[in-house]
Amino acid sequence: MAELDVLERPGDQAALVVETFFGLTSHPISADRIDVVTQAISHTDASLLYRLSYSYAPYHCPDCAATYCGSHWVWREFDDDPFGGIEGDCPHGHFHVLSY
Repeated sequence: MAELDVLERPGDQAALVVETFFGLTSHPISADRIDVVTQAISHTDASLLYRLSYSYAPYHCPDCAATYCGSHWVWREFDDDPFGGIEGDCPHGHFHVLSY
């Protein structure tokens, strides 16, 4: 699930709040992307959100063109110093980094 947070921000600023099976994240959205992000959310278009940034819809597999819940992903935490995050395989075995 993703929603645009524009309630307590100055004009032309927003944040995308993304709820995933591994937690809640917030991503700043530049003014030039607010309209397209709003459109993607209103049309529940995870594919468009993913194309803008994988972190906007990490539960979406672009290889399958499908969105999966946490019980369908085989996901795990990784720590490859200095990088760490969440990686996983969709139900069809496509590998993706889900979060840094």
